[in-house]
Amino acid sequence: MSKVIKYSLLVNMVFIGWATMVQAYEVIDVNNGATISGKVTFSGTLSDPLWFDVDKNPEVCGQRRSLTKVEAQDGLLKGAVVILEGLESGKPFPKQERRSTGLGKGTFQYTGGATLGLKVNAENCNFGPFTGVLTPDEAVGFVNQDSIKHVLHTFVSLDAKGSVLRTLHNRDLHPKREIHRTFSHGKLKESRVVRMTCNRHDFMQNWLYAVKNPYFAVSDENGNFSIDNIPPGQYTLKAWHPILGLQEQEIQVTAGKALATDFAFSE
Repeated sequence: MSKVIKYSLLVNMVFIGWATMVQAYEVIDVNNGATISGKVTFSGTLSDPLWFDVDKNPEVCGQRRSLTKVEAQDGLLKGAVVILEGLESGKPFPKQERRSTGLGKGTFQYTGGATLGLKVNAENCNFGPFTGVLTPDEAVGFVNQDSIKHVLHTFVSLDAKGSVLRTLHNRDLHPKREIHRTFSHGKLKESRVVRMTCNRHDFMQNWLYAVKNPYFAVSDENGNFSIDNIPPGQYTLKAWHPILGLQEQEIQVTAGKALATDFAFSE
């Protein structure tokens, strides 16, 4: 094979791979869509919350802060991210806001529409809920609502135990300022998990799962989740929790039908 042909094949392979990587999700009308709903449960002994004595900015953060990594009550797990994979087109991304509980007041805001539009609002020394989602190759806004500086540090991780592979971003978040960062396919590579921390306040820890479509949900305090307006077809349904791991099911959804399915995590 000549060098010219080899080069041509290499260029075509790179172009095809790049085109596949940046292929955007397409919003279309979904008629008579299906619904998936269920519960996420937890069995086992819950670990006690982690407590931190605050030595930086206690006037804003408080003297002591806690971090609960697995939140469950009566066997019902909160904060599991449920993702439906295998869709390249369908309903628009949902517009929603998810707020942290406890002393923290941080929020994850999703503007929705053709893209996810994630904005992380740090407030009261808190980025937002323990778990959330982001989309690759889309700018994420980070806003510091506090009167003190935070240091945003994000890592890419492959497993549920938080093994850090490499830093993605490390940047000061100055008071009342906003920065934008993009989590590209190239930087994420095989990983779908991003860990977010603050270098000044080690109790500020959050996890984001990278999604490619709007068919996701986060289980509520009763372990409930629901995903609607799904085009009929066969898909992979996953449930992920940063401490408990990842589970998946192969499912078939039928137009206009409701499918009930549950996930059960253990210690």
